[in-house]
Amino acid sequence: MRRLLSVTLLCLLPCLAAADEATDMRQNFDLRYKAFLGADSQVLLPFARLEPQDWKTLQQNRHLQRVFTEPDVFYNNKTYSFTLYRADDGNYYLDAKGGFWGMDQLFYGPIDAGLLQPL
Repeated sequence: MRRLLSVTLLCLLPCLAAADEATDMRQNFDLRYKAFLGADSQVLLPFARLEPQDWKTLQQNRHLQRVFTEPDVFYNNKTYSFTLYRADDGNYYLDAKGGFWGMDQLFYGPIDAGLLQPL
């Protein structure tokens, strides 16, 4: 019984660490880029934009792990859902869906991990 409990805890630790990492990344992102994410902000995020076709190609050719999804983000006078992904090469990519009836979709990347750390 004790061994089963130990094995169970060891299996859960990576899941707990991933959840903590996602929370930290989301908080770091919100803190660093809060000037871009206000209801009255019209300034675009300082990341390279990806065209929709490039995003589709990236999704087909790379393993992208979702780091976090944050709904109801005010950005560029609209409401978006932000999803941050980490690629197998260590770079990050941001998918912003929203706008009028969810019709807008913006893609950003590659984003260096250093740009997602607090200032």
